[in-house]
Amino acid sequence: MSDPFADVDAVSSDLVEIIVAGLETRAADPSMLPIIDAYLDAIDVAPDSLVVDIGCGTGGVTRRIADRFAEARIVGLEPSVALTLKAQELLGDRANLSFRVCDGAALDLTDGSADVAILHTVLSHVTDPGALVAEARRILRPGGTVVICDADFSKASLGLVPGDPLGACAEAFVASSVTEAWLAGKLRSLVVGAGFTVESFDVATRLVTGGMGNLVWVKMSTARLVADGVIGAPLAEALEAEYLRRAEAGTLYGFLPFFTMIARNA
Repeated sequence: MSDPFADVDAVSSDLVEIIVAGLETRAADPSMLPIIDAYLDAIDVAPDSLVVDIGCGTGGVTRRIADRFAEARIVGLEPSVALTLKAQELLGDRANLSFRVCDGAALDLTDGSADVAILHTVLSHVTDPGALVAEARRILRPGGTVVICDADFSKASLGLVPGDPLGACAEAFVASSVTEAWLAGKLRSLVVGAGFTVESFDVATRLVTGGMGNLVWVKMSTARLVADGVIGAPLAEALEAEYLRRAEAGTLYGFLPFFTMIARNA
């Protein structure tokens, strides 16, 4: 199965709605915010700087960046027309923030024009992450900063016991909706090979024990299985109901490590 995040405009409208809801939920989830805030705390953004969020999706994280660095110019670039339209709809009154459609491997920015480039949960969904890293370096000024935050999907878990059907949903999500589940172990060589100097590489655990933070794993995996005729709609509905039951009962356990690399353009 192809990764729907790699070409959102090619999937069904129902799946687009699931993706939009999932991106917005994750960007505001209490288990995700400390990871985002940690890398925003770690970078220096001077007034009038240009910060580029590459592959920004619906702009949930981009809006947080704009609110944090109100005197900088923030641009969110996203290849999906559908997600860009949603990002523009949710823009609000942030005068320092704009969104436009753009391919992360062919950015419409001049060489050395940006001060900070952020790739938040992007590289795990592309077939050639090195191309995006190289393009980020091209647009960064000498001494500019790249921030790469992504999930180690090879460790994703939603099960409580062996054979847990929600655990199977997590496995199906990674198999069908992630292009590079093992990105974490390959990232340093990609970044150094592109000419960056790595300043930090940290891992934090995102543990979801309540709320809707991992419901997208169930919704997307079962939607694909229903569309492929593997399971019926009643089973998909039952699996979603089981997720909600565990969230309410306090027995939900979603585990996913997130890694953040900050590097400097030589």
